[in-house]
Amino acid sequence: MQFHRAGVTLFSLVLFLGFLTACYPGRATRGSGASPNLIGNWELQNLPDLTALEAIRRLRPNWLRAGSRPSIAAETGGNSRMPRVHLNGVPLQNLNELEQINAIDVREMRFLGGPDATTRFGTGYMNGAILVTMEG
Repeated sequence: MQFHRAGVTLFSLVLFLGFLTACYPGRATRGSGASPNLIGNWELQNLPDLTALEAIRRLRPNWLRAGSRPSIAAETGGNSRMPRVHLNGVPLQNLNELEQINAIDVREMRFLGGPDATTRFGTGYMNGAILVTMEG
């Protein structure tokens, strides 16, 4: 009888721990590259000869996929279907300015989807934003 009770208790404990493990969201560890919305310097260290834009193209090309909705920028000749870029909190004129930045000098690049970027910065961000933070 005690053996049966111990077996049921052990089974219940294992089942409970399995449930907790399955429900735990976990976190990407540094260097895993698992975050779809973040490129950190630990990934960029392996790409010293690339620009920031080339690093995005190689590591997270989906950030640059054209959005489905044109913005007002189309009327002024801007690239209306690409995310907007901020460098150390300052908006850049266009995405191509990232070609002037060495990837090795970047601390992190973070992508915000359209709704999150619009909530943070206001209108004109329906295709998202790329936030670039430089080292130092």
